[in-house]
This record gives sequence, C-alpha cells and structure tokens, in this order.
Amino acid sequence: MNAHTRSVAAATLAATLPLAATACTAAADSESPAPLISHVHDVVFDPGGALLVGAHTGAYRVDLTTGEVSLVGEIPFDAMGLTVQADTILASGHPGPDSGDTFAAPNVGLVRYTDAGWEEVSLAGVTDFHMLATTPAAPELVLGLPSDRAFLAASTDAGETWVDAAPLIARDISIDTIEPDIVTATTPDGLMVSRDAGTTFSPLANAPGLVVIAADPALEEGIIGVDASGTIWTGTTKPSAVWRTAGHATGLASAIAANPEGTVAIVDEGGVRVTNDAGATWQVVIRTEP
Repeated sequence: MNAHTRSVAAATLAATLPLAATACTAAADSESPAPLISHVHDVVFDPGGALLVGAHTGAYRVDLTTGEVSLVGEIPFDAMGLTVQADTILASGHPGPDSGDTFAAPNVGLVRYTDAGWEEVSLAGVTDFHMLATTPAAPELVLGLPSDRAFLAASTDAGETWVDAAPLIARDISIDTIEPDIVTATTPDGLMVSRDAGTTFSPLANAPGLVVIAADPALEEGIIGVDASGTIWTGTTKPSAVWRTAGHATGLASAIAANPEGTVAIVDEGGVRVTNDAGATWQVVIRTEP
C-alpha cells in the first residue's frame, strides 16, 4: 500500500470512528454501520474483554460493550503480528507514512504498548513477525513467525532476545492457555502440534485442515480454527480429540480469536465479526470493505 492509499485509508477511518459509539454489540439492530478499517491482519482479546485489531493503519481497541473503536497509542503503522500479554500489547510490522520516528524501518521488529506509549523491544529494523503468540501460562514466552525465514522464533524473556526454535513453514500459531509447552501450527501438511514449546512438531491425527487458529480457553488443550472452505471447527490437541463444527466464515478467514467467556472474533470477508452463541449469530464490529 503506497503512502497516498494509506493516507486515504486513515482519513476514511477518522471519518467513520464517530459512528462506533452507536455500533454497540448489545444493539445488533442498529442502523448505523460499524467503522471502516481496511486490510485487517489479526485479532486478539485482551484480559479486560476488549478486542484488539491489527490492520494496515494501526492497532485498534474495540470496546465490545459500547462499540467504541480507538487507535492504540494514536500512532498509525502497519500492524501485522499482534498479541497481548497481561496489560502489554505486543506487535510487529512496518512503519506507516504518518508514524514519525516511533518505529524503525523497514521492519519495526517487536514493539510493545503500555501506558507509557509504544516503544521498541527488539530486532528494530530487522524483522517483521507476521504472527505472534503468547499465553497467560508463561508471561515471558513469546513465539513468532518471521517473514524472512521459515522458522519458529522463540523468546523466553518477553521478546528481548530470540532464538530459532525449529524449522517451520506455517500460516498461524497458537500456545495453549494452561500448558505453555503445547504449541499448535497450521502448515501445508496439516495441523501440527508441539509438546516441547515449539522445538519439535508432529501431525495432529484426525484434525481438520485448519488455516487460521487460536487457543480456545473454554476447552482443555482447546483449539478453534477455520479451514480453507470457511468452516469453523473446535477441538483439542489431544490424540483422541473429537472435532465439531461451530459455524461458517463469510468467504476466506484471515484470523480468529476466542476468550474464556466463550466470545469468538473472526476476520473474514464479512468484516471483523463477533459471536457470543457459538456462531448462531454474528455482530459486525468493524467493516473491512466500503
């Protein structure tokens, strides 16, 4: 996306954000459209229940009670990988034309947001993680999929230093919310699971061919994901797992997330959508197309 296109997208967002106050999930029949944010990469829930959204124009927080959408840190950038650990947001990607000198170019490395604002953590100017994963079970553990090599990268000091844990070609990764040694990855060879924190992987027998995944804290060793046909599945990383369908995406899905209360968020051709009833009904909280 060139600078002009990004500027137009940012201007469009600024014009639509005031509409967010009326786009409340408690009022699904509202005639006011959800705000428009194009090219969304990732979604994750924070511990307070808000939905965090990584997009070409920044990282956003969606209050699912009021519908309010805000740009995290008020600084736009191309937020590719996105995750959260306690009260800290971790992200990776690329600086935007309006980022100023906050982020390194061409790759921001790993950056974090706290009450003090955005700051560099590591690999500034070097790496772009297309996917990041954390778990409340191990506060210092961060895993990432760097865009420049086919490896799973791992940090055990909250992203300060990194090692290549294992060769891996994957679209998405997740870490179990209770057992941090359990890491799951979607690969060209199917769903793979590691039980040694990403050092080795093996195929997960009988699992559907998922493309995007997230840990499902509602199940022991739980996984929720979407396959290439758009079917949403829930199951576990246990060898005896029974996988069940849980609705269907609108077209291709690019990200999914779940929280302990059973709320699921998905990014697909219908926008950024949220369900509280296992996919029976969905609420659009962000439009990704005009």
